Amino acid sequence: MDFKPRPGQKEVLEYRGGQLAVPAVPGAGKTTVLAHLAAELIASELNNDQKILIVTYMNSAVANFRKRIGDFLAEKGLPRSRGYSVKTLHSLALGIIKEKPEARLINQDFELIEAGRRYRWIKDLSRKWAAENGELLQQFFNLEKNSYQFDKYLKKWKDDDFPAYAASMISYFKLKLLEGEELKNMVKYSNLKSANILTPAAEIFAEYEFRMAQAGLLDFDDLVQQSLKLLKEDPEFTERISAQYAYVFEDEAQDSNQAQEEMLYLLAGENNNLVRVGDSNQAITGTFTLSDPDIFRSYCKREDVEVETMAVSSRSSQDIIDLANYLVDWSQEEFSEREVEPLEKKYIQPTNADDPAPNPEPEGYRIGSRAFNDWKTEKKFIARQALRKARENNKETAAVLMPTGWQLEEIAAEINRLGGEFQLAGSSSSDAFLTELEVILKFLTSPAAADNLKLLFAEVFGRESEELNQLLEETLTEKENQEIIFPLSGLNRDNFDLEFRKKDSFDEFFKSLIQVQGWLEASMELPPDELVLFLAERIELTGKKLALAQNLALEFGRLLNKNPAWRLDQLTAELPEIRDRIKQFADTLTEMEGFEAKPDQVTLSTLHKAKGMEWDTVFIGSLTSSHFQHDNDDYFMGEKFYLNEEIKNPKASARAELEYILNEKKERNADHKARQELIAERVRLLYVGITRARKNLFLSTHQKKGKWDKDPAFVFTSLEKFIAEKKEKFQTEAQTEEVK
Repeated sequence: MDFKPRPGQKEVLEYRGGQLAVPAVPGAGKTTVLAHLAAELIASELNNDQKILIVTYMNSAVANFRKRIGDFLAEKGLPRSRGYSVKTLHSLALGIIKEKPEARLINQDFELIEAGRRYRWIKDLSRKWAAENGELLQQFFNLEKNSYQFDKYLKKWKDDDFPAYAASMISYFKLKLLEGEELKNMVKYSNLKSANILTPAAEIFAEYEFRMAQAGLLDFDDLVQQSLKLLKEDPEFTERISAQYAYVFEDEAQDSNQAQEEMLYLLAGENNNLVRVGDSNQAITGTFTLSDPDIFRSYCKREDVEVETMAVSSRSSQDIIDLANYLVDWSQEEFSEREVEPLEKKYIQPTNADDPAPNPEPEGYRIGSRAFNDWKTEKKFIARQALRKARENNKETAAVLMPTGWQLEEIAAEINRLGGEFQLAGSSSSDAFLTELEVILKFLTSPAAADNLKLLFAEVFGRESEELNQLLEETLTEKENQEIIFPLSGLNRDNFDLEFRKKDSFDEFFKSLIQVQGWLEASMELPPDELVLFLAERIELTGKKLALAQNLALEFGRLLNKNPAWRLDQLTAELPEIRDRIKQFADTLTEMEGFEAKPDQVTLSTLHKAKGMEWDTVFIGSLTSSHFQHDNDDYFMGEKFYLNEEIKNPKASARAELEYILNEKKERNADHKARQELIAERVRLLYVGITRARKNLFLSTHQKKGKWDKDPAFVFTSLEKFIAEKKEKFQTEAQTEEVK
């Protein structure tokens, strides 16, 4: 493997012990450097009974690290799997719990609750709380009862926003290592006002913990909480676990939270051989996770921590690097008077001239910007231009990055309308991951329902041939399902009149009916888990879909072990619960496969999902003030305008109330602080989007959506001026060269 370390990378590779922070700009090669360092340490520093622990946050990163470390070890003539362990945070926590299950009264067969089921439980408990505390719930409202909007938003609060708030706070309570009943009593006997927003979350949390304990379940937050408690409460146990690891590496350290940091310190043991790599300028998950970029920033500032910055990146052209660095300068100046710092003063540097992987050097100035009159015009332009790039057939990739999923859906529809193709970045196609099998199973549990047979044909047989669906419709006008599939005289061609048999697709239609008959016969003979595998083979599933079918068979088998008498209809009734587990499995498969952009298709991605990826051409759209806020009077989508002023952002208010109870620190304006943090994160989100581009970049906004006026984001206006100046300078220089 040809690896020539760059400035910054060389210094990191010299590490042999102690605490090290590695701030790394986008495209700096942090995975390669960490993998190379791990291989070096394994070869020269490790005892046979020790390992390097590498903690990351994505399954795809786990697979990537294993491959790269294995390659470097193989170069040294060492076994590919020697001396290291790569884990996600949750798999690490699960392993710790299983080392000592009796300490937390957990048996070896405990189960994790699926995310969907967890939320349904919390939603149920939230509804119950709302029904028992209706008057208190209404005290949170700033709408008058006689307002025509009151009933509408009370329903929205009860059915959607209130359960989502409770679910988020339950995760936050667990991060703080709080117990349900203990917290409930702390809030009850505090001097908070009676209508505080923390009370419902604390009481729902206590009920949720009770229900989970009764069912013998843990959720993903429990894994980190329980494992951290084990490590903190039992020093001997901690010493035994940490002794396995000579070094601890953390990837994506900007996404750490308080509990994760504590766990890493405990696992690093007395030697404190801890390497943390990240980029606080790419911290974009704080608004929907519990991550805190200040944790990595603080680590970098500690006196006992050595800092080595990796600032050289070969990903982007010099012009795109200049734009990203300008955004850093703009952020420093624009927010100098505020209490937040969206982007640290850390600049991307291009590679040296002799670098084996130099920065791209496209012809001309390849950055553009435009403010469109309305969203409709903007989305059509982006779809058309992105598709044009994909059709150039020059093996270069193109992506459209948007703030929200619904905008991608509309751009996808435009690309379809233009006859083009697109792919979704990071998608497991979760909405259709069991489509064919689910449809067949639904039919087999109720074969007499005409709609089930129609759906089966549409999804399994008629996708490529609409004529098959039409033939079935025509047949169903005269016959019932059972007369078509199991006629008294037996299934044969003579069951259909001569004119019908003369139709072009009749042979294919008849073969389909024979297949369906065979599936029905198999459903009466095979156990349900074997039936799933039989069906997967018959409809010729391959790759990921076959793996998902096999996973479904395992889920059916698990349920049959507990309920041996269950029939197929009882098992398929459990599909909503099973689907959560299958979806997690599907997402894991997608992550482990990684994402590879296809040059002949437009990649569509939200800005959040684009992190860690790159394309030759990137379009970033909808840079409006409602998506990239700058001032307090901008529209903040996360706020609930129908709630009282002090709790418009209920999560921020509840966290402030909890901080007051725990530490007697009173946040005077929690809503303002939450707004500033969101503003800062949106600047970082745009920085991530810009640094995905290698050669070409286009930024756009719009001034109207439907009847609603829109303001371009303040940051867009600033970047647009910079781009215009750079473009004018380039054109002037080009004209001067022509004259020469």
